[in-house]
Formats: sequence, structure tokens, C-alpha cells
Amino acid sequence: MNKLAVVVAFALTGCLGSAPVEEHAPAAPDMLPAPQPTQPTSPVDAGTDDGGVCGAMDFQLTRIPPNVMLVIDRSGSMGDSIGGGSATTKWTDLKNAVSSLVTNYDSEMRLGAAIFSSDGNCAASNIDVPLAPAAGQSVETKLNAQGPSGNTPTAFALDTVIGKGMVNDATRANYVVLATDGEPNCGDTDVTKRITTLYNQTPSVKTFVIGIGDGTASNPTLLNSWADAGHTARSGATHYYQTSSPTDLQAAFDAIVGGIVSCDFKMMQSAPDPSLIRVTENGNLLSPSPTNGYSFDASTNTVSLHGAACDMLKTTPSTKVSVQYGCPGPAPIP
Repeated sequence: MNKLAVVVAFALTGCLGSAPVEEHAPAAPDMLPAPQPTQPTSPVDAGTDDGGVCGAMDFQLTRIPPNVMLVIDRSGSMGDSIGGGSATTKWTDLKNAVSSLVTNYDSEMRLGAAIFSSDGNCAASNIDVPLAPAAGQSVETKLNAQGPSGNTPTAFALDTVIGKGMVNDATRANYVVLATDGEPNCGDTDVTKRITTLYNQTPSVKTFVIGIGDGTASNPTLLNSWADAGHTARSGATHYYQTSSPTDLQAAFDAIVGGIVSCDFKMMQSAPDPSLIRVTENGNLLSPSPTNGYSFDASTNTVSLHGAACDMLKTTPSTKVSVQYGCPGPAPIP
């Protein structure tokens, strides 16, 4: 399971020059713990014109996990092989892929699931698992309790997600991951319309599309249009995640969720003057930049990393992020 070591030094006065003290990542990322002041660290010279000596108090950052709603097809054809010589069914392969996802990322997201159909025919999905922190085990339990059956009411399943307001949390990023092995049926098949509705709502919701097996590979144009509408198109001829083996399917889930784990952090205390914020990653000073550095939202007291800084955070679990307040930081980059 990925862990993230997070560090914050928050100076109340003067100019900060103290080395940050390491803290472990919070066990429950959805909770905002009370600030934990410590004794001031030993002052050192920060190299400023005024000598750069001050005391500091250390506070913990809380990473803000995204909402990830899995919309999963359990139609009868999910009982067939995914291809690639696999002796297992697509349904078994999907359960194994979700299990891997939970193992690697459950602590870094709020997971939910809507499995369609709900009646083994054409009924819309239920919200089988509402979005919640550490919900991975509940998702696995629901998948294990069901099996392949019935038709593919994909559009109706997305209607359920939209209607229940499962991905309208303005305090965090919201995503839908649609995994299906065939073209929609059951009357209304306009999946693009629903995905567009999700993207146009406030807050905006991006939809990732996973095609499972040969049934989706036979109509890439359709699934490409879904990925385009969800603003998650991949480069190349195939815009969605086409999976034709169990390994492909697991890699698709890991790539999607691994790419959207949060680079947003809630600060424990407000920063009256944002120009006095200094953000470092593994000791390297980051610039205020919306494309390759950090940004600060004073209304939510949130620091967000962007570009290479965010990529580093996602790919290297041992990355250390420090927010220091009290010394002027670098000038913003447009």
C-alpha cells in the first residue's frame, strides 16, 4: 500500500530557517486532525537579509483524497474469457483487478461502486457502495456477491450515479471509472449524453472508460467518443483503455487511479499572507506555478502541486512535502 510522508513547518513570526520534522502520512485522509504544536526547532540561518533567524511550530498537512465511483458492467457476456489465452472469466479478471486497486490505493481515495444491471436484465444499477474512505473491502464484497447476468443498461447506470448526486462533492476531485465489455442496450443507449452531463455539472466530473475484451475492441469508435466526452482521451488511435488480457485490465485500473491520486493538501492553519508561503518537495523549493509548481487556494486553505511536482508525488511514495510560512517565497510564474 502506498504511503506518503508529509512534513509541514509553520512559522508564526519572523523568517523561517528551521529544518522540517518528518511526520507519517495521516491514517485517515478524510479527517482533518487538530493542529499539533511542537517545541520550536533549533533556529538556523535561512540566508535572508535580516539574518533569517526565527522559531517555528510544526503542523501536519492532510492530503485530500478524490472521489472515485466505479460503474461496473456485470452483463451475461462477462462470463466469457477476456481473451489472450485467459482461462478465467472477465468477471473474475475484473474482481482481481479491483482487488489489486484496493490493495494499492484504498487509503488514497474515497471509493464507491454502482454495478449494472441491478436485476439481471435491464434495470438501472444500484449504488452498491456509497463513496466513502476505506471502502475498498465493501466494494470487493459486493462484487463477490454478484455474477454475470442479463443485459447492458449502461446509460441507465450512469443516470443512477447522476441522480443520486454521488459525485458532486465540491471539496475534492470527482471521477467516474466505467468498465464494460460490450455495447449498451436496453432502449436508451446514449452513454455519451450522460458522460457529457457529468463533465458539465458543477463540480465537473471526468469519466475514464475501460473496454473489457474483444467485444469493445470491435467498436473502438463508440468507446473513443465516450472517453472524448469524459475529457480523459488517451493519445493515439484508441482513446479509452482497451484491455484484452487480465494483465491489461489490472494495469488499466492501476494507471487510472494512480494518475488521479490527490496532489492537494489541506493546511492546518490559515496563511494570512500567501506571499510568505514556501513549498518544498524533497527539500527542493517549488515555484508558485499552475503548470509546474504549486498553487494556494486561500478560500479552502489548500496547497496543490502541479506538473512534475505532482508526478513525483504520485510515482514516489516516499516523497516529502513541506509547507513553510514566514519567509517570502519565489515570485509566481504565470
